[in-house]
Amino acid sequence: MPEQIAFLEEWGTYGLEFLKKENNGEDTSTHFIVTALLLAKRDVEYANNTLEAIAKKHFDDGVISSATVDNDHERRKQILNEVLSAPFRIFALVVDKRQLIGEGLRYKGSLHKFLHGLADRELYGLFNNLELVGKPKSADSFMEGFIKYTHQNHIPNLFNESTFGFVKPHGDFILQASDFIAGTMARCYDENLLTDQRQDFVELIQPSLLTMKFWPDVFAPYLVKVNTKELRYNEELANLSVKLANDFINRKSGIQAPHIADQLACLGFLLFHFRHISPTRYISSFEIIEHIRVRRGKSVSLHYFQTKVIAPLRDAGVLIASSSRGYKLPASEGDLYDFINHSNTIVEPMLSRIKKFRDQISHATKGKLDVLDRDEYAVIRKILD
Repeated sequence: MPEQIAFLEEWGTYGLEFLKKENNGEDTSTHFIVTALLLAKRDVEYANNTLEAIAKKHFDDGVISSATVDNDHERRKQILNEVLSAPFRIFALVVDKRQLIGEGLRYKGSLHKFLHGLADRELYGLFNNLELVGKPKSADSFMEGFIKYTHQNHIPNLFNESTFGFVKPHGDFILQASDFIAGTMARCYDENLLTDQRQDFVELIQPSLLTMKFWPDVFAPYLVKVNTKELRYNEELANLSVKLANDFINRKSGIQAPHIADQLACLGFLLFHFRHISPTRYISSFEIIEHIRVRRGKSVSLHYFQTKVIAPLRDAGVLIASSSRGYKLPASEGDLYDFINHSNTIVEPMLSRIKKFRDQISHATKGKLDVLDRDEYAVIRKILD
């Protein structure tokens, strides 16, 4: 039976006429957001009780509501801090609806099918066995259609004991928290609600973030506060870093091998920090390893991380800079030289030791034995010679 349960909420309107109001008088949202709060079944009661106490503390009607807080950003930060103390991880799907025009998705039915498939693929890619909890807002809502979609596409059989699909709702306060986080993310991405507090919200959410997916997955450097002159920021290099990272993710997504999943988790973590928090900050090995631990459910060693995660990513052509401060995607020439200098502190002393070792053996055997004489050592031999 599934050990993970996800509480889903949606945010956004369905229209694609962005200069018109919706039937309820609201602006047509530029984005559609799906959030899922994932936690172990054993933690559901504790999380629900924790959030119920927060609801009673901050809301007169005892219901956690993003709409109630509205644009009181300081109040939102205070509540968000407390909500994120509950033992869940956040999955988020952020769709820029403006990019759907011309994709044959102007009709609500077509839009829903596209969103259902996208959400299903991303969630199912994280967990083979998963229960979903959600409350449809209306008969023709995204959530109502998603319930039907999951029932049709994830039917348990003799060979697959997955119960991926919606179960009877419980944990109402967890659903309310999911709604609150979706509404907060709307203030980070939707053009109608975008606030200068967005980076503060992103930084608060990030430690609890399991994964965040964007459609289309394009790099938008304006989302991050960065003094490009001071940093000697290289836009061409930054775009290349993101492109190569996304190319790897697109090629490897869906592969179930644990080491590939760990590489994707690491790269997704570096991408998120680069694009939404700071393109200048290095991420420590500890932070990335902890993120991998949360994703896979058990710890990995530093040696495994270096040899089975970082090294294969670099071998595949992904640009990853490193220094004594950790790892990042490069966005300036300085990042490139950080990597070269860091590597040089390892490579140069190692080559020097190999040379001394080789010379001592050669001297002792009067030149009869060259330990680098084998074909597999041709590159090292060429460098030392």
